[in-house]
Amino acid sequence: MKKLIDILVEDFPKGKYVEPTSTEKNQEKEVLFDLIQNAYASIGGHVKFKSSDDINQSSLAYWQVADIDEDPEIDVVFFGKQGPYGVKHTGMGHDGERPNIKNLLTKKTQLLKTPGNYVEVSGTAFDSLVGYGGVPTIDDERIVRAVLGNNKPLKWHGRHPDGKKDGDGWYTRTIGGKELTKIMAGVI
Repeated sequence: MKKLIDILVEDFPKGKYVEPTSTEKNQEKEVLFDLIQNAYASIGGHVKFKSSDDINQSSLAYWQVADIDEDPEIDVVFFGKQGPYGVKHTGMGHDGERPNIKNLLTKKTQLLKTPGNYVEVSGTAFDSLVGYGGVPTIDDERIVRAVLGNNKPLKWHGRHPDGKKDGDGWYTRTIGGKELTKIMAGVI
């Protein structure tokens, strides 16, 4: 069976984002895990990925990968969950190369400005996607609670609790065992 890298090189033009099959994801799980860990290294890794076996989480049904630069390897990945409100983008990964990161963020920003694409963000992701990229935030508490699931406990703040970020949709909830302050961005 062909590896995902071989398929991308032979069948897809450079820079095209493609959805890998579950077999391809499994074959390339080490590469995908490394890209994800690289992107989240500054915060100790992605909270839901502790090993390459976590790539096959059944709840993560939406995956996109791309080979952007000259080498024949996957350079970027992003993933999420399909739900009743669209795709909840839950993470990304990259090889650390600035042009590839810029390409990835540009693609995600474009998607998050289209209906049915949303993400929970804070910190540099907020700065990049909302501040620089202009992705709208969802500041209506009723909508945020409905999208997350009304059964998920969260503390609604409205304005950022430390006053450090713009927007009126800030909340704190537990994700991966950690209490995190987030805001939802995108178009529902």
